[in-house]
Amino acid sequence: MFIFMNVKSPLEDPDHWRARAEMTRSKAEQARGDVHLKRKLLRVAEEYDRLAQRAELWRTGDKT
Repeated sequence: MFIFMNVKSPLEDPDHWRARAEMTRSKAEQARGDVHLKRKLLRVAEEYDRLAQRAELWRTGDKT
């Protein structure tokens, strides 16, 4: 017997994306010797920030 619970997806959780952004920025700081890697990681962190903003809009009911 399966019981389905109303479990929200982490994809819809802004805090999930903010945490990923922060973790990626931390990794970028560790890539001091590789400027290109650092730049790429910071771009990924920016994308995670955008996903957090979208998840926030989704949470508040603005599905546009």
